[in-house]
Amino acid sequence: MQFEELRYVCQEAAIEVVRSNDRPIPPTVVLPGPQRTQLVALPDFPEDDEVRHALLAQFAADRMTPEAIPAWGFVAEADVNGADAVITVFGARRHAPHITASRFTEEGGLEAFVPSEELDPTALPFLHPLQHAVDALPAQPPAGPGGPGGPDDVLGSGGLPIHPD
Repeated sequence: MQFEELRYVCQEAAIEVVRSNDRPIPPTVVLPGPQRTQLVALPDFPEDDEVRHALLAQFAADRMTPEAIPAWGFVAEADVNGADAVITVFGARRHAPHITASRFTEEGGLEAFVPSEELDPTALPFLHPLQHAVDALPAQPPAGPGGPGGPDDVLGSGGLPIHPD
């Protein structure tokens, strides 16, 4: 899976989270995997960034590290330039996290996502444990630039259907 495909999978996960939940949507961690993509809702997500950081550090230790998941996503409702929107952050081993957003439509769906951009390292610091978990994974064997194990491959080859956890 290429990093751009990870963006797509995480945006599709955001659409699924919005479609499957009342507002406000629960913050949700996206765990892509070769067999399926898991969506893990965090309905009691704390307000305090330090407590959020600790919660996600424990989550990464419990769910990501044992399964050697090399990529992640995070979906949450947010105010973006005064509009209700969904933000989607995604990261992978050897790739800095990126962020994109989509405003809610009047019907409750989502507009098109804006182009993603690299997440400022000081923004959303509570997400750092997710990136640290994937960065700590052992290196994959080298391969061609676009192939499995190459620098743009974040999961290995294979489709990634989305299955809510």
